Amino acid sequence: MQAMRGSAMHRLVKIIRFTASAALIWSLGPSAIAQTSDRGPVRAVLALGRVPSMIDTPMSIRLSRVLMPPGAAATYSSAHRMVYVLSGVITVTIVNDQRVVRSDEGAYLPPAADAVIKAGVDAPVELIQYELVRTMDAQTPGINSQVSVKELHQMKIPVDALKAGPHEFSMIRVTIPAGAARPRPHTRSGAALYYVLAEGTISIWPNATVDALSGESRTEPRRVGDVQEEPYGFIHSWAPKDDAALVLLQANISHEGVPEIIFVK
Repeated sequence: MQAMRGSAMHRLVKIIRFTASAALIWSLGPSAIAQTSDRGPVRAVLALGRVPSMIDTPMSIRLSRVLMPPGAAATYSSAHRMVYVLSGVITVTIVNDQRVVRSDEGAYLPPAADAVIKAGVDAPVELIQYELVRTMDAQTPGINSQVSVKELHQMKIPVDALKAGPHEFSMIRVTIPAGAARPRPHTRSGAALYYVLAEGTISIWPNATVDALSGESRTEPRRVGDVQEEPYGFIHSWAPKDDAALVLLQANISHEGVPEIIFVK
């Protein structure tokens, strides 16, 4: 029985990766794809896309907040995008595929076809949107609509963190339970851009490397709505409050088949 369950899970992971590279992956909920440990971080994969190459031209991650009135529609074209529903319900249509995405769920929108997002008729919708764009196009809107789009941040992806070949563009919600111990200091193998959903603190080691910690760290608060860049070589660790969980929304770009996180030795 254990072997059968292991085989089934292996097939599920293969299906998820194939779906993401071919078209669109939808949120499967925090219990469907999550890495958990007792009192440790819970990582829920909300969206996952495949980028054939990241070294042809300088690239950036653009983060925006999108507000949609009830019943409003928006058309997205080109670029790799991921959306996270803060509140409300949307329907996403790509060619003949139509899905409903609810609050705390996410979706990947591939660049090969136009994607239409429509807000439910009963309430307005608020989205967090990540776009992977060429740096030269970072000022060009990627949405055709009268909905409100407020850019929050642009992160230029360091070229030295990227390699030849395909990369994964993922959106993950990280939850660290209240009072949990701070995870080991680490960095990204590629780069990530965080949006804080529930506040906590971050400790930063400015002089450390992936080989060893060195120098003094500093600890800073991060409040709801704050944005944090995490390029390769940025040594840090997050921590929750004693009485409330820390919740982070992460857009990550990393080489396919390479772990996203590198822990300090």
